[in-house]
Amino acid sequence: MTQWSDIQKHVRGNYRLQDDNPDMMAMVWSYDDGRHQKIVVRRYASAGRDHVEFKSPFAREGQVEHGQLLRDNAKLPLGAVALSGEVFLVIHNALIHTLGTDDVDYLLQRIADIADSLEEKYGNGDAF
Repeated sequence: MTQWSDIQKHVRGNYRLQDDNPDMMAMVWSYDDGRHQKIVVRRYASAGRDHVEFKSPFAREGQVEHGQLLRDNAKLPLGAVALSGEVFLVIHNALIHTLGTDDVDYLLQRIADIADSLEEKYGNGDAF
């Protein structure tokens, strides 16, 4: 059964971290075309179980037409759009014990890719 410490060890050993705290890690994903995308991985407890959250910002409030964004949200292959403060994020939550390291790698890549795609559509340049 996967524990948060297993995820931390894997991420620390395979990625260059921008932030590394006991319950949160962050990195900047770099693309061949020069674009970058920040992604945050955070542990939290809910209903007596440990969860992990993957989130990546893509636009600020005021840059996005909400109706169109909600229509795009319904088409996302993974994750969902959320508003945190004034920043729109792509967010995905999972029970920690259900994830293997290959799942963590997949989710890091996919959430960053989805957020970057939405940032190209809705954001101002490559801000996140």
